[in-house]
Amino acid sequence: MSTVPSDRAWWQDRLGAIPDPDGSWRPGVSRPPEHPGVRGEIHQLLLTSYGTELVAEFFRPTSVPSTGVVVVVPSYDTPGLFAESTERTELSGQDPTLAAHGLQLAEVGHAVLAVPWWFEQVATEDPSLSHAQDFAERYGPAAERHRREQSVTPLGRSVADVMLAVTALEGSGLADGARLAAFGHALGGKLTLHLAALDPRIEVAAVHEAGIGFDQPNWGAPWYLDGDVPRDHDQDELLALIAPRPFLVSGGGDRDGEHNLELIREARRHWPDEQGLDLLLHDSGHALPRSVMAGIREWLREQTS
Repeated sequence: MSTVPSDRAWWQDRLGAIPDPDGSWRPGVSRPPEHPGVRGEIHQLLLTSYGTELVAEFFRPTSVPSTGVVVVVPSYDTPGLFAESTERTELSGQDPTLAAHGLQLAEVGHAVLAVPWWFEQVATEDPSLSHAQDFAERYGPAAERHRREQSVTPLGRSVADVMLAVTALEGSGLADGARLAAFGHALGGKLTLHLAALDPRIEVAAVHEAGIGFDQPNWGAPWYLDGDVPRDHDQDELLALIAPRPFLVSGGGDRDGEHNLELIREARRHWPDEQGLDLLLHDSGHALPRSVMAGIREWLREQTS
């Protein structure tokens, strides 16, 4: 458990999770969703962050009444969130609809801002990695490039990219007056956790299988903290930065489950009457079942209504 008070500035400095001062954005093209039966339009926002262009995509459904909420969803890539095939889904043989969290959120009227991961983009653009599925093989080259070119942590860079996407959305006029929420699974959960803690513009957030607690070894991976994991700070302190805003930790027992309940209890003390840090556990492992995703989606709607 952390023994020091929460300090947003410390975390930002520690991670480098501050948008690139030379970062910018501009509107991109608009396109219809590829998945049949999905009504609406996807608007692209072209982000220039740390010298690289990333394409975030904003989707507002038109087949259901709008909730007035935009859910920011960081992920490996954006098409997969809208049930469109990507290199990652083709490599795994995965049905793209299974991880179409953007469309599942849109089913109840939430708009979605999908933000891609720079490390996946680098891997996709490298022909030598076209068949790489192992994390170290697929993302190791991008991590090495990042290490050569940037002084911020890889995790900080990724969180900063999502912050820039939020700024671009605000400036685009696409979501005027909307409330901002965030959701992420796995990698996206890690980014959502840090986004909610470091960016007060996010009013409510939920994560699934993010891996709460720095004792979990994947935080030290070269594409996250690159071995430099905090020893005198833990994520009860990070979670405290979100209070009193609503936050949901969900998991299937792989990354998040009974093993990190003590840390979550410690963090919950920072919410008034210990209400506002909610927990949703299941026993299906790392995968996010559609029924659990429906519960997360409804929790987001309740917290933003």
